Amino acid sequence: MKKFLFVLLATVSLISCEDTQTNEVALQAKVDDRLYTSTDARAALNEDGTLTIQGFNDEESMTIQLSRLGEGNFTIGEGSPNYAVYEDMGGSIYTTNPNGEGVVTISELNETNKTLSGTFNFNAFLPGIDTIYVSQGTLYNVSYTGGDIVDPTNAGLFSAKVDGNQFIPVTVSSRNTGNTIITSGSTANATIVISVTANVEPGDYTLPRGGFAAKYQGVTGPEDTVEGLVTILEHNISEKSIKGTFSFITNRTDITEGQFDVTY
Repeated sequence: MKKFLFVLLATVSLISCEDTQTNEVALQAKVDDRLYTSTDARAALNEDGTLTIQGFNDEESMTIQLSRLGEGNFTIGEGSPNYAVYEDMGGSIYTTNPNGEGVVTISELNETNKTLSGTFNFNAFLPGIDTIYVSQGTLYNVSYTGGDIVDPTNAGLFSAKVDGNQFIPVTVSSRNTGNTIITSGSTANATIVISVTANVEPGDYTLPRGGFAAKYQGVTGPEDTVEGLVTILEHNISEKSIKGTFSFITNRTDITEGQFDVTY
């Protein structure tokens, strides 16, 4: 809330004194009834002319994709090239594709300083499981540059078998929160999340174990993990890539032949 007030005060300061400059960068919004505030926000003008805006903190991230760089209203909806993605604390990915709705407004574009400001709102889905409502979204002096921002829904390869049935996710995410690398895969109605320590070295790690976790959530909700094994085959910290295998048992489901090869 203090950060929110600071941004408002900074905005008032800019209005009252055009010569005042600030390096404050902000992307924030209400996710359902909770305030999400990024600790960093940035935007990239991609080679195809689209614009990617991303805000993140140690636990969550929010990404907005627009058809172009420019002032105006950008509608999110079926058939639109504009979309938004939210990744929660547990690594679950909520996306507006294909059935979400919303609007992003770029109200100010400073081509000299290469910054943009605006507002946004949208609803997004964890397919078959949950829906979130993002409202009162604010973009404030977000810097944009050339060069792509990594697609948060396509971090690499991820697969497994769930009770013997092939699990092929439509979205794959991986990120480093500072203490933990969280990798997840989501299908239309289920999510698998694998968490390991940020400095993990190749080796076998049995579950339960501090700093490590494996979770499964299906149409009936989250399940309790009883035991499991995560094996790290490769981890290149400088290149932010990690590869491994996993298997685990919940109170209702048997996850086998799991593997991932991702960039976080």
